[in-house]
Amino acid sequence: MNSYKEIRESLIAIIQDLETSTTYPVSGTLREGLGEVRRKLEAENFHIVVMGQFKRGKTTFINSLLGAEVLPSSVVPLTSINTVIRYGEKLGATVHFLDGGVKEIAADALPDFVTEKGNPENRLRVRYVEVHYPSPFLRDGVSLVDTPGTGSTYLHNDETAYSFLEHADAVIFMLSADPPVSRSELEFLHRIRSSVRKVFFVQNKVDYLGSEDLDESLAFNHRVISEAVDLEEVVIHPLSAKTALKAAVAGDAALLERSGLPGFTAVLEKFLMREKGRLLLESCARKLRRLLEDEYASLELEFALLKHPLEELEGKVKSFREQMGSISREREEVRFLIRGDHERLIKESLDEEVERFRRGQTEPLLERFDAFLERNAALSGSALNAALSDFIRTEIMETFISWRHTQEERLSQAFRSMASLYMEKANAIANRILEIAGEHFGLTLPRLEAEIVLSDEGEFWFKMEDPLTDLEVFIGALTNMLPRGLSRRLIRKRRREELLTLFDRHCGRVRYDFFLRLQKSVGALSYRVDEVIQGTLEAIERGIEKALGEIREGAEALQAVQDELAEKRRALTEARNRLEKVMGQIASEPRAS
Repeated sequence: MNSYKEIRESLIAIIQDLETSTTYPVSGTLREGLGEVRRKLEAENFHIVVMGQFKRGKTTFINSLLGAEVLPSSVVPLTSINTVIRYGEKLGATVHFLDGGVKEIAADALPDFVTEKGNPENRLRVRYVEVHYPSPFLRDGVSLVDTPGTGSTYLHNDETAYSFLEHADAVIFMLSADPPVSRSELEFLHRIRSSVRKVFFVQNKVDYLGSEDLDESLAFNHRVISEAVDLEEVVIHPLSAKTALKAAVAGDAALLERSGLPGFTAVLEKFLMREKGRLLLESCARKLRRLLEDEYASLELEFALLKHPLEELEGKVKSFREQMGSISREREEVRFLIRGDHERLIKESLDEEVERFRRGQTEPLLERFDAFLERNAALSGSALNAALSDFIRTEIMETFISWRHTQEERLSQAFRSMASLYMEKANAIANRILEIAGEHFGLTLPRLEAEIVLSDEGEFWFKMEDPLTDLEVFIGALTNMLPRGLSRRLIRKRRREELLTLFDRHCGRVRYDFFLRLQKSVGALSYRVDEVIQGTLEAIERGIEKALGEIREGAEALQAVQDELAEKRRALTEARNRLEKVMGQIASEPRAS
């Protein structure tokens, strides 16, 4: 089986050989395209989010994958901020703040930003922290995300843990050998499953149990998860992150194997190849083939043009350019239509859906609020206040997570339909340019099949509350001194308003998130449509101008040019054959079921 890494390196090698070839001096346009594909292959990230209850060993597990104690760990609930670990030539960190600010920090300053002790309740307003480290595990585009543990005494950590799910290609859900999976973990899994399709289960701390106890623990966790969560197959990977980290630091291969970590990373590598890895490789290989086909067509065009006498060629060029006038008008019409459909998407597929969701969920939210209040009638004023605060957090998250996932799928489909329509128009116009050129200059050029996908750069995250104002602190103290009935009415009024305010605020924020994503995607679509049409026309024009200049230089120079073109054709044919072999390797990889 060819690994993701091997195929990726083969594609990069083809590109680099072309970029550095002395036989084939790559043109500016081709060089730019090759560089774009190479950068995509080199920089593409797979976001693997590590989640689970606090003290399951998530940070130690990540450090074991990295082979060093890169992230801070502790015996108390520690991580409070999502930390993204990417490949870098040296260890370093960047803090990204909620206001858009960015700050470079030393690695030893990480605890001041990502821990509950250093940054209690995220008072520094950190959105996430990005760590770079030269780990071989990260070299192939893997990004690990360390999330706060859920279920601890710090409720805001739950919100933070959920906030990165929209960017996750897979989740590693950490269990522990002792204690077994809990009800709160199962509830957490249900929320994860509404946003992420692939979940890996890792049971950590297996070195704490004997053989029989471990088998019993694995069987119990497997049965409970299988019954509670809608998954086709549940596979639990037992390992000891602590042992794996110790082995990695000491360079002890035998101890590392006994830790169970290598078996899990092999499964993960297979997933990367068969899932997103395959899609990335297929997309880059198709783009590279298109570039090589365009370049080959350019060579053939130049060969064909050089066969014409100068006067005859100038007449054909004049006729070709006259017909391109109507193409320019069609391109402007497409731009206008894209703008109109963008406005329609915002109005009908986004604004109306958000408003429908707002109207449909407000009353059920208030009914659940009143039912919760009734069930907790016996609580004291302060206890009821705290319970309602937790209730509001949970309700907001659960209400939005599932709907947002459904809305994302619906908007993605609406955009894909729109993009498909306009890419068909762009391809049709570009292919008509190629057909007209072929008719005029006596050759057959390959058809164009360009594509585009939806941007996945979402900006939404849960923002449950603002720091308490002096007035809110005063009201909170006042409720403790009021008679029970009056205190409860005041709490109900205040928390009810808070629920409605947060719900309305999140409706606006999720709407803005999707608005930005559609804006980026439609902008990319419009640019891509224009690029396909204009790029095709410019490629032919470059060939025309070059051939005209070469013919005007005389027969001796013309023969030298034809010899050079023949050598370029040979080198390009070799590169195309290598690419077809690699594409065959990608196609031979079994797809994930």
